Amino acid sequence: MKSVKLFVAGSALAMSLALAPTVAADPQFEVAPVTQGALPGDLIHNPMAIKWNPEGGNKSVSIVESEGVPGSQAISFRVRKKSNKPWDIRMRAPFDKSISAGEEIEVYFWARAAKPARRSETGKISVAIGRDVEPYDTVLNAEILPTEEWKMYRVSGVAERYFPTSESEMGFNFGFVKQTIELGPFYAISKGMPSE
Repeated sequence: MKSVKLFVAGSALAMSLALAPTVAADPQFEVAPVTQGALPGDLIHNPMAIKWNPEGGNKSVSIVESEGVPGSQAISFRVRKKSNKPWDIRMRAPFDKSISAGEEIEVYFWARAAKPARRSETGKISVAIGRDVEPYDTVLNAEILPTEEWKMYRVSGVAERYFPTSESEMGFNFGFVKQTIELGPFYAISKGMPSE
């Protein structure tokens, strides 16, 4: 399948983090909203030119209009049938800067469940940055339960090993349940080495 690109106007990108209530994978963690120019680190990819590659069966992917997200457009990822291996129905993209051992990485992204799982008020996805070859280890990997309301989510992790761009990727797994998920702007940043 061809890669999917979501273009958001620069001004919308600048405003998205400033206006977003952020939701952490760890519900006890709170992070203050920031502007793109004040991200707490350096981007490891170009957020204006992410080439998402959808993979797996029993899915459909499209660009849709959606109110409440910066730019008013989103990637719609519909899962027609859940998978026993949720990671088989996914969307991946490369990043531009290799990650060193000990480097702290944060991901911010907009998401909502346009059609939640049956008899549920949420969808279920996971977000990860990791190696796409053995041993398939990750810098970060977290399950998210998006609601029907647009929210910005935050996930963080520290690399235990070196992750070169040549064998690593970032992305989402969707195959947990039958659902339709919409995704908006996505930012992956490096905060460098944690403070001693």
